[in-house]
Amino acid sequence: MDQKGFSLVELLMVVAIVVIAAGVAIPYLTRYTQNNNLRNAARAISGDFFEYKSKAIAEYKRYRIIFDTANDNYTIEQCDATGATCAAYSIVATRAMSAFGTGIDITAAGFGANPTINFQTRGTTEAGSVTVQNSRGSTATITTNITGKTYVQYVIQ
Repeated sequence: MDQKGFSLVELLMVVAIVVIAAGVAIPYLTRYTQNNNLRNAARAISGDFFEYKSKAIAEYKRYRIIFDTANDNYTIEQCDATGATCAAYSIVATRAMSAFGTGIDITAAGFGANPTINFQTRGTTEAGSVTVQNSRGSTATITTNITGKTYVQYVIQ
């Protein structure tokens, strides 16, 4: 007699193999997701550096980004007047690291003696860096020089 189908033992073996494979894959997927969130946060900061440096030149207005390491966010501000000097700024946007996933922290920000990067109307800025870290201990350091050139260095755990 020719029977078609699966026996209960065969079905249980397949289920066991799938459970073992999932048990191995889930930690790798979690690690990938956490490191990908860190990369996205670093790209966003680097992109904001580029965007607001370009806007400062195009609009002949100063911009600045103020990093708040205690609250893991940064605020983008625009000068209220055109030209090289500025007496007052208006908030353009505030970006929280939590938007990129849980466990993303701004661990350091230094541009000269303060955590603020200023974009001048001619495209120059202070040299400095911002370090972002995830809960795995992976870091991304976004560094800029006085000409506004920005690059990112990753240490992935």
